[in-house]
Amino acid sequence: MADDAAAILIADGALGCEVGKIIGRAPTANSARNPVMLRAYFDRIRPATLKRLQAKLRAAKMLANGSTPGQCLVRDPGWATMWQEHFAPLRIGRRFLIVPPWLRERDPARIRLVIRPGQAFGTGHHPSTSGTLGVLEELCKNRRIARGLDVGTGSGILAIAMANLGVAEVTAIDVDMAAVANAKENARLNRVGARIRFSTTPLASLRGRFGLITANILSSTLIRMAPDLKARLGHRGHLVLAGILRREAQSVAAAYTPELSQVGTGNHGTWTTLIFQR
Repeated sequence: MADDAAAILIADGALGCEVGKIIGRAPTANSARNPVMLRAYFDRIRPATLKRLQAKLRAAKMLANGSTPGQCLVRDPGWATMWQEHFAPLRIGRRFLIVPPWLRERDPARIRLVIRPGQAFGTGHHPSTSGTLGVLEELCKNRRIARGLDVGTGSGILAIAMANLGVAEVTAIDVDMAAVANAKENARLNRVGARIRFSTTPLASLRGRFGLITANILSSTLIRMAPDLKARLGHRGHLVLAGILRREAQSVAAAYTPELSQVGTGNHGTWTTLIFQR
């Protein structure tokens, strides 16, 4: 009943609700489950409103016997920066160390990628991003790639990784202007801004071919973009597709073959990375 009770509270102005078990309470004769505590957060609440909500919840039989809603003041402990504590340094593959800009951690054996979490996707924590970084690490080993393209760049992490792995010239595009702004900032933090051209230019409007292309997007978008992505891939170039659920991999692959050869597949939990070559 917690969800129903939360709906009532939110309809009466609650900003949100939190459900937690009550410790030390046994199930009642009329309930197969333990009672739970429901906390609702308001900017402010009048005593009359609290009393009215109590009556409404009790009439709906949502209050345990003897339970009386109370209120307490929650002071801001610094929410604006507390979330930063969750972004610990992240090691991916054999070569990457991803850190937010407020941490100084370094590893001489790894390439340090500084990524500021923002509205754009891509901090390295999602399997589709980490899987693609692992593929880039292998594809760029002992190879010189003149031009790279990152489609749907988000935070810019893949484009920045390409530049750090030695790709001479990188183009990164995204339809979201906020993502492009975030990506440019991250490139500046990594001192590779001069080697990456960020823009909102549509894929279909790009000219030339690329030796390495990454696209970490939804499967439906990858299928729709297949003709344009294939057209932009150079001779013997590699195309890395991610953001694909394992159950969708076959459908995505079918959109790229037989024009391209599938030369690799990486599974990361429920996510898949596909690698093609012309």
